Amino acid sequence: MPDQLIVCKSCGFSEKEDKRMGETGGEHLLRHLKELHSQWSRRDELAIVTTGCLCICDNPCAIAYVGTGKYTYLFANIDPATSADNLLSAAELYLDSMDGMVSAYRLPSDLQLCRIARIPPAS
Repeated sequence: MPDQLIVCKSCGFSEKEDKRMGETGGEHLLRHLKELHSQWSRRDELAIVTTGCLCICDNPCAIAYVGTGKYTYLFANIDPATSADNLLSAAELYLDSMDGMVSAYRLPSDLQLCRIARIPPAS
């Protein structure tokens, strides 16, 4: 099973703006990620999936990187209009790590302060 980038489809564009032109921030981000992912050289290693809610509603827009036997990372306060490229760049770092550990300083600068949690793999 490939690693996953999970996008919260319920997230708004920001804490004060849920939708633009009938689309949530999560739906907007998901659409852009899927467009980029379809042309990405590592698309077979990472599945882009969605969930109804990541329960971090005070900090939209939220995503998570998840992999079997790897740390899970939760990111929030992501700009859904501009972050898709950076999320795939961060995904490469996650894919390249055997245990999922990625130092914050290696992340694209726009994502460094968006990392909310690192959750250890189940043992």
